[in-house]
Amino acid sequence: MRAESPSKVRVAIADDDATQRILLQLFVERLGHHVAWQAENGRQAISLCGAERVDVVLMDLDMPEVDGLEAADQISEWGVPVVLISGMPDSQYLVLELEPIVSHLTKPVSMQTLNSAILHALVDSARKRLGA
Repeated sequence: MRAESPSKVRVAIADDDATQRILLQLFVERLGHHVAWQAENGRQAISLCGAERVDVVLMDLDMPEVDGLEAADQISEWGVPVVLISGMPDSQYLVLELEPIVSHLTKPVSMQTLNSAILHALVDSARKRLGA
């Protein structure tokens, strides 16, 4: 196994739908980033994020065991930005008011909107680290 380039953005995917995880992985890799890990539920996402640091997490809202909002809240405590993805367009008004969520995407996600959300999350994270 070869090491990933240090310049690649390390992205995590958390979604209970295997097809959605595959699609997101394809988009992330086509954008030139690296998928560090994938989770099938919120509890697994929290555990994996605690074990392996990533630059941004793509998180489904509606997941078993621990929902996306609760998982995002815990993950954000480690300074990791979360992009929430939902099949419910109206949920954006709810989730964008919550601190750990830097972007909200509605399914189906396009590669262009995913790219914008990842870049926004990285910029937001850098601003917070710099105290801006």
